[in-house]
Amino acid sequence: MKKGLYIHIPFCKSRCHYCHFISIADPGPDVRRRFFNCLFRELDHARAEHGAIEFDTIYFGGGTPSLLTEDEMTEIVNRIRAAFGVRPGAEITCEWNPGDGDEEKLRAFSALGANRISLGAQSFRDDILQRLGRRHTAHDTIVTLDRIRGAGITNVSLDLMLRLPGQTVVDFRDSLCRAVGLGVSQVSLYDLEIHEETVFGRMQREQKLDLPAEQVHAAMYEAAIRTLTGAGYEHYEISNFARPGFASRHNLIYWRNEEYLGLGPGSFSYLAGVRSGFAHDLEGYFRKCETGEWTNDVEDVLSEEDKETESFTMRLRLCGGAAPSRFPVLYERIKDRARELLDGGFLEWAGDSLRLTTRGKFLSEDVFGFLLRKE
Repeated sequence: MKKGLYIHIPFCKSRCHYCHFISIADPGPDVRRRFFNCLFRELDHARAEHGAIEFDTIYFGGGTPSLLTEDEMTEIVNRIRAAFGVRPGAEITCEWNPGDGDEEKLRAFSALGANRISLGAQSFRDDILQRLGRRHTAHDTIVTLDRIRGAGITNVSLDLMLRLPGQTVVDFRDSLCRAVGLGVSQVSLYDLEIHEETVFGRMQREQKLDLPAEQVHAAMYEAAIRTLTGAGYEHYEISNFARPGFASRHNLIYWRNEEYLGLGPGSFSYLAGVRSGFAHDLEGYFRKCETGEWTNDVEDVLSEEDKETESFTMRLRLCGGAAPSRFPVLYERIKDRARELLDGGFLEWAGDSLRLTTRGKFLSEDVFGFLLRKE
């Protein structure tokens, strides 16, 4: 079984209008040092609690990990390697904001083992980026991609958002074509989600947020499938497309329901059948790490039925689907509903596996809810 490590870096220069992740804008040196002291205490506790786990993947997310300095990144990586094992050839990903860092900084990150960058382009329309509260331009994305490759990192995933205020199918298709033209290894799609505590949440309450209609949203998703698969990308997960051999190994750990350790505020772990979240906000994270209060805010011990259900659902997210023969107890309970979804065009057979159709992928949360609802 593969194992992954996720590190949450809660730094940002500014908060985007849709962002609900745990982050602090423009943190000063005292806050940064306080965070690292807490992170390293949590890391030491995880080592004592779980032993010297060997990781196949490491993922730096946020927030904005590209705001880390070379010294900060060096200290984190050295601490990880001192506490845990990192398998040879491990995939080490760092999320990166267009416009951050020069080629020298990227080379330093590469020398520390970073071999994959997730680049948050979101759109290639500057007016849409401004509407999102992003601090970069389309030109910044292109320049940063050149710098990443100049630093010797060739595995680059590009994030694009859809269902954005004022966005049209033509706008989104243009961004898809730009991504293809740049030759990135993977394209990850993100539907805009509105959260109450964000700028967009306030705008929605005030009825000032003009979002595309559902049929436009569906057309965007269909355009992504046509454009990316037509360009040779494999549609390996509901929202992810990769060139052969470049699917995200870290995210596959999640989708295959394998084990992972999460460090930093808001992160989750799944180890030995227990899913846990240590601290759900930054102040709580600081307080608990500084006082040695190592109880989790959230802790769920999964039963065998829970594990089977989650594994089945996660497998359905992958375009290879899930073989009912691997989940006999669960499938006996849901087979009548699965038949309804097959008849309705939401599921289809691929050999001995069930998989989502294009319509099923677009409505996947509804499909999962119907399929797995409790009687």
